[in-house]
Amino acid sequence: MKNGNMLPRLAGFLILGIMGVSVLAGAAFAEDIPLAVVDSQRIAEEYEAARDAQEQYQKYLRELELEVADREKELTALAEEIESQKMLLGEAALATKVQEFEKKRADYFEFREGIDQRAEAEYKVKISPILDQIKTIVERIGTEKNYGLIVDSAALAVLYINADYDLTNDVLAALARGDD
Repeated sequence: MKNGNMLPRLAGFLILGIMGVSVLAGAAFAEDIPLAVVDSQRIAEEYEAARDAQEQYQKYLRELELEVADREKELTALAEEIESQKMLLGEAALATKVQEFEKKRADYFEFREGIDQRAEAEYKVKISPILDQIKTIVERIGTEKNYGLIVDSAALAVLYINADYDLTNDVLAALARGDD
């Protein structure tokens, strides 16, 4: 099952954005366009909609895990039942039980194979809209304030940041206002 933690995904999302503008970085520094940072971890922790979405996604993953455990218990119980009754059951009854077990086993493996896709679909429903909103706000602020590059400080090792270039408060304020 996938790791349900939104922070690495958010960090990865912002890193991809950084990589996309890395070609522009040299030109940005050459033209003395300022660098800015956003702390995606702090946004994920402080933005209520992000916290709620993460909690809902984690709940969904826990429910999937419980369903897997229930199906495993059911298979184990049926296997034990077949083993304990195989001498008592007639050939036809035993064949029916074995066939039932094989069908449940196939359904279980089909379910297990689809878990990642179901988790990814749920992620897209719960988390992707938040990431899209943050991306839109960061791009808008970057354009409005003429930043050449905005770095996610949670995803990269940063040794020094001038607090004047930290846009996290601006992004949180825009999110609180409901901006897109």
